[in-house]
Amino acid sequence: MPHTKSFESTDLTKEQLIKLIGMYLGEVLAHYGMWFAETSRRIGVNDALEMDSNNISKFFPSIGARLYPLFGIPVKDGLPVALLNMSREELLICIGEIAKTWLTGDGLWFQEVERSKGMAEAKLINDSCWSLFAKMEAHKIKRFLDLPNANGLDVLEAALKLRIYSVINAHSLKRDDNGDLIFTMTECRVQSARRRKDLDHYPCKSAGLVEYSDFAHAIDPRIKVECVWCPPDRVPETEFCSWRFSI
Repeated sequence: MPHTKSFESTDLTKEQLIKLIGMYLGEVLAHYGMWFAETSRRIGVNDALEMDSNNISKFFPSIGARLYPLFGIPVKDGLPVALLNMSREELLICIGEIAKTWLTGDGLWFQEVERSKGMAEAKLINDSCWSLFAKMEAHKIKRFLDLPNANGLDVLEAALKLRIYSVINAHSLKRDDNGDLIFTMTECRVQSARRRKDLDHYPCKSAGLVEYSDFAHAIDPRIKVECVWCPPDRVPETEFCSWRFSI
């Protein structure tokens, strides 16, 4: 039988070791996400979110204690000194770059599934991911702001402002004559890029209906969601999608 050498990390070159570090860091994040996704599927999203909140409070201090010193990152009170020394403006830039990094990962996954399995399968996976992500975001934002449960459109308005894409996509929030909350995306990095390339808008209405409904219901189950317009609908030149929330 042909013999295949069994490699150990000690056999690798320095450059290979650096690549291995990147691969392992990716596996840390992916495996954590797999636990969250599978726990959500088998036990339920709400219980999984509670467990995630408990785990994060232990997991990230552990990460910092182990990895920050290895990367030469000074720490004070469990936080990187580099962040503590940043101005508010620099921290906002940092948050923006993190949001762009998140969006890049989202887009790369969509494109890879579309390339391999087609648009229909990519959209199905995309919609499912957005459903779970919206519930997770709502839960985390409520905890972050210590928002009350089932307190209507005021709480929803506060939560919408802290969604990760709100950092990189301009939007507006207003109340109509009936007191309903109207959320309008006035800038969308994904759709803007398609416009610059003279491509049709990506038909994101199905994902939006799932996303905004699940986000709003996680804030307050009484909230109803209506799509005002969203591609493939025709949209105004200065807007990309619009959503109405009511009790």
